[in-house]
Amino acid sequence: MRSFIGLDLSATEKLALDSWRQQALPEIMPRQWVKNESSRSRKSGNKRNNHNSGQGPSLPYAVPAANFHITLSFLGEINHRQHEALVYELDQLVSEPFSLTLNATGLWNGPKILFAAPTDTPKALSELAKLSRKAARKAAIEVENREYKPHVTVVRKATSTLPLPLYSPSVDVHVSAFHLFESVTTPQGVTYPVRQSWPLKHNMSVREKLRRGITDE
Repeated sequence: MRSFIGLDLSATEKLALDSWRQQALPEIMPRQWVKNESSRSRKSGNKRNNHNSGQGPSLPYAVPAANFHITLSFLGEINHRQHEALVYELDQLVSEPFSLTLNATGLWNGPKILFAAPTDTPKALSELAKLSRKAARKAAIEVENREYKPHVTVVRKATSTLPLPLYSPSVDVHVSAFHLFESVTTPQGVTYPVRQSWPLKHNMSVREKLRRGITDE
């Protein structure tokens, strides 16, 4: 099972980010539109695109809003034993809810993605990412050690020739749970179904929660 530990965005947050992308990057089309356009170009004898036949679109395309997420730890392929051990470790993980604002963008040439990200990473998010990697390692899953940089991928197959967004996003995200996602490839593209979820809870006394008006619901 190809998997990762991550954060989901609510439907409202996904729609807000997608609305920003459509307005700030109006030239970026959904993947299926780009594939159809490439197919028409090949049929009309556009030799420049012939070498891409069967490899999907070579032009930048918009990530579906349903796929918006923030990865905490990429796991890759894991077997049944690793999955069971991981679930056990994640059951022990304790972390608090937090909020962040997606208010910046960036382009990574390696994976060729354009992303939205927070300019300020909440301490709780960095700690949660660290704990999720630790849980994965305890489950005998190899994970990367590079610096954690939270982001939401909004455009794939992006290169330096991609026009800059007309303006920056401003999407508030409230996080109250983390999830184990599976990466599933379909003829229509990749989907990321949630396989298991863990709530985040405030680590304080009942009296302090009442004083602050906090509930774990």
